[in-house]
Amino acid sequence: MMPAEKDPAGGGSTAEHLAKAEEVQSAIFERMLPSRKLELAVAMNRQVRALMDTGLRHTHPEFTLKQRRREIARRILHSQT
Repeated sequence: MMPAEKDPAGGGSTAEHLAKAEEVQSAIFERMLPSRKLELAVAMNRQVRALMDTGLRHTHPEFTLKQRRREIARRILHSQT
């Protein structure tokens, strides 16, 4: 669905919905303790690494654990935002 399209549930445009969701999410993060933010960041990092490892096991079944870890590190270090 494109951002300018109407929400099929009848709640306005998708862009409006996304803007409201972002406001709510920002408010939650503002109230969150720094230690909790760090916990979430660590958990997300672990989840990303686990997903990458699963993908590598499927695409490169010949890779050892050490090779997969090196490839994950390489991808993270060379990623761009």
